[in-house]
Amino acid sequence: MNKMKRFFKYPKNVVNSYLYSLFRGYYHLRLQVLSFSPIIIMLVFSQQAFSQLTGRLDIDFIVDGNQLATPLTGGLNAPQLSEVDFNNDGMQDLYIFDRIGNRHLTFLNTGGEDYEYAPEYEENFPPVTGWILLRDFDGDHIMDIFAYSDAIVSGVMVFKGEYEAGKIKFVRHNFNELLNIIFIPLQTGGSTQLYVSEVDVPAIDDIDCDGDLDIMTFSVAGGYIDWYRNTSVESGFGMDSLRYVLETNCWGGVFESGISNEINLSGGAGDCYEGFQDESVEERHSGSTLLTFDRNNDGKKELSLGDISFSNIILLNNGGNCGEAWFNAQEGNFPAEDVAVDIPVFPSSYYLDVDHDGIKDFLAAPNSTAAAEDYNALWFYKNTTSNEYPSFQLQKKNFLIDEMLDFGSGAQPALVDYNADGLLDLVVGNYSYFVPFGDRDPRLFLFLNTGTATNPAFTLEDDDFLNMSLFSQSSYNYAPTFGDLDGDGDMDILIGEQYGQLFYGENTAGPGNPVNIPSVTYNYLGINVGQASVPQIIDLNRDGLKDLVIGEKNGNINYLVNTGTTTSPVFNPDPAMPPNIFYLGTVDTRIPGYSTGHSAPFIIDTETDGYRLYTGSEIGRIEVYGNIDGNLGGTFSTQTETFGGLAEGIRTHLVLEDLNEDGFLDLILGNFSGGLEIFGTDIPKYINVSNEEVADVDGLRIFPNPADEKIIISTNHSSGELIEVELYDLTGKKLLTSKWSGVSQAIDVSTLPPAIYVVKVLRGHQIRVEKIIVE
Repeated sequence: MNKMKRFFKYPKNVVNSYLYSLFRGYYHLRLQVLSFSPIIIMLVFSQQAFSQLTGRLDIDFIVDGNQLATPLTGGLNAPQLSEVDFNNDGMQDLYIFDRIGNRHLTFLNTGGEDYEYAPEYEENFPPVTGWILLRDFDGDHIMDIFAYSDAIVSGVMVFKGEYEAGKIKFVRHNFNELLNIIFIPLQTGGSTQLYVSEVDVPAIDDIDCDGDLDIMTFSVAGGYIDWYRNTSVESGFGMDSLRYVLETNCWGGVFESGISNEINLSGGAGDCYEGFQDESVEERHSGSTLLTFDRNNDGKKELSLGDISFSNIILLNNGGNCGEAWFNAQEGNFPAEDVAVDIPVFPSSYYLDVDHDGIKDFLAAPNSTAAAEDYNALWFYKNTTSNEYPSFQLQKKNFLIDEMLDFGSGAQPALVDYNADGLLDLVVGNYSYFVPFGDRDPRLFLFLNTGTATNPAFTLEDDDFLNMSLFSQSSYNYAPTFGDLDGDGDMDILIGEQYGQLFYGENTAGPGNPVNIPSVTYNYLGINVGQASVPQIIDLNRDGLKDLVIGEKNGNINYLVNTGTTTSPVFNPDPAMPPNIFYLGTVDTRIPGYSTGHSAPFIIDTETDGYRLYTGSEIGRIEVYGNIDGNLGGTFSTQTETFGGLAEGIRTHLVLEDLNEDGFLDLILGNFSGGLEIFGTDIPKYINVSNEEVADVDGLRIFPNPADEKIIISTNHSSGELIEVELYDLTGKKLLTSKWSGVSQAIDVSTLPPAIYVVKVLRGHQIRVEKIIVE
């Protein structure tokens, strides 16, 4: 399997990515000698600040010995499922909308039992919040969209599906009404919107057997179900007219009180249950999910119902007829023939064929945006009989999720060479796994890079790294970062957490050795930034001391200045006290209407404009700021508020690093659905080194230059001392590595095409980089 397959949206390959950057700037080769790190950038290509993504990276992840099929899909917390044919090949694919972060996910049916993640279809789905269901309302065999309205009132908007170049897209249906949503006539004259709550999931189905789609949803007062009948066909209009009337506000005769997990049934067809209703019912009812399907092949639709207060699904049997539903019996824990749905909290249900055997299956998932099951979040019940008389058997509780990286809620990545093998390993902190009754299960996860320098692959090594779950009673929402805080040459760890403080773990291994952090301590130096601290260790004022930049829930970014020494850092724990700056760059990741911003900063150094700030946010977009150097007390310039046009969920956290040695930084992005995605960028990798850090490799000579067959590398070092040489082309691709312990070494370049290349020579902590020409 190709461990580094790219799905490019911009340049088609690394070379074109490089050429693309040339049109937007210029490049030059920076030759300098570095002495402080074995990880070095030889090539630095200048570019404008408005960098772009070059596509998704497909990197292997192995968990418990199994290679995940779709690891980098971003996780799932509150999935809503629909069938749709994305590519007009006649096979029904799978669309998922995750309420947590309002994310679209698209999976192709390739003819086998499994799905293939196909994110290229996601861009044609419109922005949606709350709920979305795909149904064919006009009978053209192309799925259309019904969704919660984007207007200022709770209603329904519709998008018509159509194909363009073999790919489905959606066009907003025009109702010629105020706000362009579905309206219904009032008996008193005038009209009002067809009401569907953002919290609920309605049923959209042909209930009266006339061929067009009706809508069933709970009334604005709660408790009773409204049936909005589609009168398009019987009124002489086409199916695409979508003309609705409120047929009844007591569909099926039932009442849901919200104070019991049973439904109150009426005494007979045409009756409406009229029980007591206390003042708390409307508030308690704010959340119900509906699904209709024919369970017994009698032509009438049964109703599957979930409630925000309970973890079960109720199935109501329809003893009425097409014109008048009457729910005369209930199955309180559905499906009774097997393990019943038990999803805390607020389950929703879906009826579609997900194993591609031509028989529709039953699936259930949480629909809550608050604390709810966040790993076993998609229950798959296989229909073992037929579409006419379905019978459901539970297959798994984490359908699709078991092939993803899913850390429950929240995913906050960091990189470090943990085992000192020269490859970057991955540490991910989560907000928590869901635990009933208010408990939490926050963790750090350690993935070792078991691939190569150009083809990384990550294997789960420890699912409770540093035993951070032991702090679950007092802390959660872990955001790790690594840096050498104590100046001993190895990487220590800081971990942000929910209450704005920091954990600190000293790495006692020493330079060049595998990380060894015997323990972590809470409340590092008394630092507290409020809530949801997200730290980065960086020398922001370039004084040679490692400072702290810390994001937080409020959306501002805190800068804590190190006033100590390289080996003994000192910070004023109060972000508002000088020399600290609690509103760094006046950056605020909140947007109008939001009281929180959840800033998650990551600062990189660039050759063209010095430091550049990338930050995740509450709404998920990545904001980019410049004009930082020499302006720490001023206002940073906004370079873009929507880096890469990303919309990959809420509470995003990022890290930028070159994962595949192509010379460009890659973006690892986590979100609150508990997953990761990885993208290539056209941002050149760069490390700025001050003059004080330059130390040449003693007596180094590289000749001849230009060369045609071989180059000779010689030094005056003593025999037995290890020398390492790496050769790169101008895209940053490593072509060869050679190690020897003699005085000189010949490198064969006869097979290389004529071009400029870069040679890097490493001896201990001395590094030399030079350009050579092969003729």
